[in-house]
Amino acid sequence: MKKKDFGHAFLAYTRLSPGQALPGNGQRVPTAKVYASPLETVDLPEARKSGGPQTWRLMAQLRAQTPELELTLTPGDLAQMLLPLSDRDGRRGYLSSAGAYPVEAYLVVRRVQDTFPGVYHYAVKAHQLEQIAPCPDWAAWEAALADAVGVGLAGVYLVLTAVPARSVARLGPRGYRQALLEAGKAAHATFTAAVALGLAAREAEWFYDESVAQVLGLPEGEYPVAVVIVGR
Repeated sequence: MKKKDFGHAFLAYTRLSPGQALPGNGQRVPTAKVYASPLETVDLPEARKSGGPQTWRLMAQLRAQTPELELTLTPGDLAQMLLPLSDRDGRRGYLSSAGAYPVEAYLVVRRVQDTFPGVYHYAVKAHQLEQIAPCPDWAAWEAALADAVGVGLAGVYLVLTAVPARSVARLGPRGYRQALLEAGKAAHATFTAAVALGLAAREAEWFYDESVAQVLGLPEGEYPVAVVIVGR
């Protein structure tokens, strides 16, 4: 098959037609990743769940902005930005088909108050950051993001990954499509929270998948989908 046909084949393989039996066998797959022995954990403060800008005013402010200064973020900033991804009584701040929640979140921390620079996994149930690796070689990391505008000024880099097997177990091949859609939902939710906090956030349009996966130490079957550059 020609390379240009891959996208068409993916959509064709995951389409549904009338009369087709809905896939999925009810198999239970974990909806969140847990590290048994992180290098360090950071308890985030309880995030505010009321107040702040009203919805319509906030939506009018949604635009990508590039960090301009090498300023430090706070754990409170991270707590609010990650709140949409947190597990609250089995649900999160975005919809997930069949409750599969195939999205994981990581922070590559560069400048955050009272927090060691390094690679962290966001534990959605504990609302906690788990350090899983020391800080990367920053020059190599910036190169992995294709030297995106403002990449060197970020306080943190939010990386969203997809574990399609969670969705596939419940939705069949269409789960691949849903995993990508839900990564987009999660990215938008965290981006909206960042804008509400007055932070500068923009997506890294290009990144080298294998390089990012290597920094995060991703296992087979987990793929980086989006990287958001966040600063001030």
